[in-house]
Amino acid sequence: MKFVTMRLGLILALSIATLVFLLTVTLTYTISQRSGASLEEEIGERLSMTSHQLVDKLDFYMWSRYQEVQLLQGLDALNDPDSSQALLDQVQTNIPAFSWMGVTDASGNVVASTNGILEGANIGARPVFLEAQTEPFIGDVHEAVLLAELLPNPSGEPLQFVDISVPLFRDGAFQGVLATHLSWEWGKEVLRHFDRTLHHQSGYTDLFVMSERDNLVLLGPDELVGKPLGLTLEDGWHVVTWPDGTDYLTGITKGEGYDDYSGLGWSVVVRQPVDVAFAPVASLERNILSFGLIAALVTAILGWLLASFITRPLQKITETAALMEQGKVKTFPHQSGIHEIESLASALESLVTSLTQAETERIHFETLANRDVLTGLANRTALRHYLNEAQTGQHEYVCFYIDLDGFKAINDTYGHASGDDVLIEIARRLNETSLDSAYPVRLSGDEFFLLFERNGRSHRAIARIGDDIITALSQPISFENGTARVGASIGAALWSSDTVPHTAIERADQALYRSKANGKNQITLDETLIA
Repeated sequence: MKFVTMRLGLILALSIATLVFLLTVTLTYTISQRSGASLEEEIGERLSMTSHQLVDKLDFYMWSRYQEVQLLQGLDALNDPDSSQALLDQVQTNIPAFSWMGVTDASGNVVASTNGILEGANIGARPVFLEAQTEPFIGDVHEAVLLAELLPNPSGEPLQFVDISVPLFRDGAFQGVLATHLSWEWGKEVLRHFDRTLHHQSGYTDLFVMSERDNLVLLGPDELVGKPLGLTLEDGWHVVTWPDGTDYLTGITKGEGYDDYSGLGWSVVVRQPVDVAFAPVASLERNILSFGLIAALVTAILGWLLASFITRPLQKITETAALMEQGKVKTFPHQSGIHEIESLASALESLVTSLTQAETERIHFETLANRDVLTGLANRTALRHYLNEAQTGQHEYVCFYIDLDGFKAINDTYGHASGDDVLIEIARRLNETSLDSAYPVRLSGDEFFLLFERNGRSHRAIARIGDDIITALSQPISFENGTARVGASIGAALWSSDTVPHTAIERADQALYRSKANGKNQITLDETLIA
């Protein structure tokens, strides 16, 4: 039997082509997967942040109107019908979002109202009166009943309102109610503004505002408004199959109110079809894979063409390639005497270097996403990841919410460049704190955050730590335009890693406000640390 024989050059050429191809494809695939996963996370977080910004805007708007109604509650002008109507008309002129405002007597009869609408009518059976006889009332979105035919309605669509009403007292006795109907058009305008911004970036993005009752869609695509969403979603971002059978990247945030306004439990949902949302990921992976395949093909062809000149030097290159795949060496040995061998070694080294640089750049961009550009401290995104990881353990942490006192004056006096120098120095001092496991973060502007394990410290010991930090941060800071000094106010709260962290952060923020209100340049401990 005659065996097929092959020339040594052909065998070596096939061997090097196969080795380089597999090495390149493996490295390319690994980089592609890791880069794609990182980019998907970034896209999901961005979508979730959009829903968070919108729900914050809705809650802040409601809080503002709530504060305005409470301010009116204490005015003596509401005790007289003529003065009341003039005041209400003036408020409506300045804030057109109040479609109707009225003052009732103790029986629910309207004695004064904007433009005289419903004057003399009795609204005693309406929630806007019934629910506000002892404390302020804020009602969810509902269609107009009494006002449906009385108010202008150019669009012809059913009028919808949000009720805000407060009780009126005189000498401790109930006198009536200040009732307002806030037009839901403001909510639609907020949604349209966000919708325009998102559609400028992508024409396939949908926004929803949902009521807490039955997941009812208050705002969103016309065909879904007024209907239950039919999905149970958790805060954050997820890939979800919707009732229409389409997979969407979905971000959701539930409103938690603002300040003393507890909110109506509205949730904001932002969705994009998965193929649209993750299109950049697919493009990135295709580009990386294409580059890797082309590079592998070019290198394989080069090895094939030079096979006739390859003998022992080729064996050395092959062995080195195997070692590089294992990470034991980083460069190819220098080959001399045969020009083609030198070129091959150089080409292989350039290929591996390019792929390594691509991975290095990915790590670099990932680091940038988690670091404050100016100070180098961790940013909000990094803090979120750190807190998520900390929740896997069972520890108690102290949260310091830090705000600089007098920083704006430095910007105004010396310029923003000097202000940046001050922030960099403050960050350096926070980094040099002697606390074990301290995790400093720059939140924004002149706001910083410091997290460290309690380790059994008493509240007095924690207060001393805060005083030491304030002392350190308050030392004079020299920069190019001169020397200045800033103070620091701190709010502190306790966080147990088996609970959600945002509550502790909010408590620390509230403690910070008390430090500011009490004269600044001091630390205030939340009751969770004192108990």
